[in-house]
Order: sequence, then C-alpha cells, then structure tokens
Amino acid sequence: MLKRFDSKFSGYFYVAVAVIIWGSNGVIVNLVPYDAYTVAFFRVLFASFTLLPVVLLTRKREVMSAARHWKIMLSLGCLLALGWALLFHSMKLIAIGNAVLLNYTAPIFVALLAPLVLKEKLEKSTLLALAISVVGIGIISYQQNLQISDPNGFNPLGVILGLLAGLAYAGFIIVSKRALSSFSSQVVAFYAYSVASIFLLPFVIGTDFSPALAPWILLLVLGVFNTGFAVTLYLKGLGMIKAQKAVVFTYLEPASAVVFGFIFLAQQPTPLMLVGGFLILIAGYIAASR
Repeated sequence: MLKRFDSKFSGYFYVAVAVIIWGSNGVIVNLVPYDAYTVAFFRVLFASFTLLPVVLLTRKREVMSAARHWKIMLSLGCLLALGWALLFHSMKLIAIGNAVLLNYTAPIFVALLAPLVLKEKLEKSTLLALAISVVGIGIISYQQNLQISDPNGFNPLGVILGLLAGLAYAGFIIVSKRALSSFSSQVVAFYAYSVASIFLLPFVIGTDFSPALAPWILLLVLGVFNTGFAVTLYLKGLGMIKAQKAVVFTYLEPASAVVFGFIFLAQQPTPLMLVGGFLILIAGYIAASR
C-alpha cells in the first residue's frame, strides 16, 4: 500500500514539476525573434537530439521494439504537431489569448474521453477539480484582457481551430497513456518529438535566421530542458497516474506563467490573477488527494 502511495505521489510530483516548467515557455517565445512555427520546430528538434543518445545507449532494444508499433508512434508525432499547427493557425484568426484559452479545453476532453478509450472511471473529484481549474484560468484570462469575444470580430473558423487544437492535445495525452503501458517515457517522447519535427519542417523552410547567439541559446533551453526533460518527465508521471488526474495539473502552466512573467518580464500580477492561481492550486490538491 505504501509503495503504491509513493508511486502515485511521484506521478503527481513529476507532472506538476513538468507543467510548472512549461510556464516559462511564454517568456522564451517572447524573447526569440522567430514565428511560432519555427520555435515549435526547433523545440521538438532539439528535444529529439537530446533524447537520441539516451535511448540509443540505454534503451536500444526498446527503440527497435517501439518501431514495430509505428502506427502509435506516428500518431503521437502527428497529434503533437497537429495540436501546435491548429493552435498557431487559430492565433492568426482570433486574439492569441482567446486561442490559448480554447486550447485549455484539452483537460475537459481528456476527462470525457478517458473513460471511453482508457476505461478509466470518471471520478467526481476530477470533475470538481476541472470545474475549479476552469474558473481559475478564466479569472487569469479575464484579468489579462483575454475576453471570450474577440475585439477584432468574431471568427468562427478561429474558434473551431482553437477547440480542435485542444482536442488534438487531448488525443496526444490519451495515446501517450496507452503507449506508456508498453514503453518507457523516454522512448515514447523520442518518437513523438522526432515525428513532430518532420511534420513541422515545411513551416521552417525560407525562414531568415538571425546570426545572434542569444536566440539559439533560448531555443536550446526550450528544446533541451523545457521539452526534452520536462515533457519526458510529464510522460513519466502520466504513466503512474490516471490521465484524467494528470490533465488537471495542466492548469498549473498558466498559473506558473504569471510568476515567470513577473520574474523575467516585470509583468505585475494583480490580486485577481493571484486568486485564479490559488484556485488552480486547490484544484490540483483535490485531484491528487482523493
């Protein structure tokens, strides 16, 4: 019983740490002078390069075995790349904040799909935690003037693409959960990054790259640490706990983004934003403690 508790606690800890690290993504993207597609490409490319020696030296047989399940690995990369492509396209049609807010419907999709696909029993505590998280992210978004209605005019296609981005992200989590029942988080992450980088490559062709060193250092941090390490850590935690529980912690990302924005970009958090972050922390506690 104690061992099982320790395993679950470790799973929640890994997921929470990974998501908090992702909160710094916005700071890095703000400081890198490239469009979102290019940033996403180098993010997964550097992440795959980071994991390549790890999986070849420690899990070579597993890598070969996973290759025989190419449909699952291809699906992971496709869903990862598709989610970003849909999100970025949505950002071109509606306000960026609205697109991000729509993308955060992913945990709701996971909670609804997990019982059907993964045969997980939908727990009342998960629904309560999701409801509190949605209120928290809504408060943060409202405070940052990310209204549901786009000030530039309502664009149905942009809204649909934002929701589809959330659905693609939910699909990535669910397929990852199934893959993690047979393969390690390092191997699953490596295939996801590698396939995603192939799909995102066309968006980079023709980009005018800066010779400055700083943007490349930031891209390395984003790819090696925020993705290669953090996403692999998230997948490791996902393999230990229910998918519907793990996605509740996803809402820690915008809460931690407020903190990183304050530290690195001098973006002062308001009392309402702190209230939203506190609600998200409460939701995480409810999801982990029940």
